Amino acid sequence: MKAGIVVDKDERLGQVSPYLYGQYFEHLGNCMYPGVWDGNSPLSDRHGLRQDVTEAARELGVPVIRWPGGCFVDLYDWKDGVGPRESRPTRPNWHWGGLESNAFGTDEFLEWCEQVGAEPYVNVNLGTGTLVDALRWIDYCNGTDTADARWRKENGRDEPYGVKLWGIGNETWGSWEAGRLDADEYAAKLANWAQFVKKYDAGLELLGVGSNEGNDPDWDRKAVEAAAEHLSYLTIHLYGCSVDRESDAEYYPIVYTPVYFENQMRKMRNTIETTLSRMKLERTIRISLDEWNIRHYVPDPAGKDGYTLHRNSPRNLQDALFAAGVFHAMIRLSPSVGMANYVFLVNGNGVMNVTEDRVVKTPLYHLFKQYRQWMVGESVRVEVQSPSRLTPAPQVSHPGYGEEQARKHQPVLSPYIDAAGVIGEDGSLRIALVNRHLEEECEVTLGLPEGYASTAEVWALHHEDIHAANTAEAPERVVPDVRAAVAVEKGLRVPAHSIVLVRLEKK
Repeated sequence: MKAGIVVDKDERLGQVSPYLYGQYFEHLGNCMYPGVWDGNSPLSDRHGLRQDVTEAARELGVPVIRWPGGCFVDLYDWKDGVGPRESRPTRPNWHWGGLESNAFGTDEFLEWCEQVGAEPYVNVNLGTGTLVDALRWIDYCNGTDTADARWRKENGRDEPYGVKLWGIGNETWGSWEAGRLDADEYAAKLANWAQFVKKYDAGLELLGVGSNEGNDPDWDRKAVEAAAEHLSYLTIHLYGCSVDRESDAEYYPIVYTPVYFENQMRKMRNTIETTLSRMKLERTIRISLDEWNIRHYVPDPAGKDGYTLHRNSPRNLQDALFAAGVFHAMIRLSPSVGMANYVFLVNGNGVMNVTEDRVVKTPLYHLFKQYRQWMVGESVRVEVQSPSRLTPAPQVSHPGYGEEQARKHQPVLSPYIDAAGVIGEDGSLRIALVNRHLEEECEVTLGLPEGYASTAEVWALHHEDIHAANTAEAPERVVPDVRAAVAVEKGLRVPAHSIVLVRLEKK
């Protein structure tokens, strides 16, 4: 297979934020305990934070991380998770089941962020909490001379944390969500809460809840109309879905599902821009894909749609191809898409799989790390000429929902080669390529602008087995191949089902 790309470095699409490669924590299963916090582990510091996990996250370059949820937050009282650990109450995990020790709370989260160098993004409890609870939480984190600021100081932190990113609500449209609201109710509550948060600190960046997968423009319009002057982001949640990790039967539906993601984010972007234009407001509200991943399901006659979600199924190469496609969609939509948070950093669909004494870096770890390093800067237009195929129905959310989407699906031609490009701060050109063809490698001709070297540094992620994963027994089964000074003037070989990144210096 042969293909060609043409990079137009002069057509700049917008700034690509490092926040696109963000992560997510929630108190669910083994994500937090012992994955992030383990007070009995010799690998933990005095805060109970697993230092091997912290070091791996620091190496990964996590730019921003969302906490504490998610569905969990709309039944969470932040005050349970501060103060001496021995006096914190153990409560039911009201949403996910089991018990919540509250050993990992606000100070532990913000300490973890400082150790890693990640920007904290805190979601407040809109579902069952009060506005005063939310304002006090903000003041605990950022205040100086108030009762809650003094409480923080008593708990060992003198200086304010300076948390900038605050989310108001989570999936508030969902029937499963505590404190569910309809569009009018949410818009009114969002506007009310947001104005008082901004009265406290006009410099905070607020995130409002967007509609389910961007499929309800009326919800999105009402949220923007009500709170446009206060919002920095409107959120969207999108999930892929896998039910077969043995054959290649669902390979093409999965690696083309990012086309659906891109369409949904475009739909939300258009609603935001149209609404702001009609309101005659010259301001920007970006999209935050603050929950996304590809879920693994296993057959279970007693489960929903005959399947059960298997959160600890190891992430494989096929998942990495899917994730790279999502990255490309967000890069092309930059800066309209300004942040994303993958579910989860640790365990439970994780970028890292963590046991009591080990950290396993999945193929997603290597992918996030490299895109975080190279694919930031200014997005440029990349034209692709490649053999194409009709897009299969996307595999999204859960098996039953995927069947519903399949009935609505209208196939379009989409190239096997998916490409995105950025100009880095140093002027270097970085090109990311995904060969979505299952069986055929591709000779890609690079139509490069003048002024760049004819040799490049090349990073590639590939394995013959699309289901290859890294495990405790084989932690380096899928690892990147990195080569320096690769001649690219005559083209570049991109293996079947692989991801290849190219970096060219200015002459």
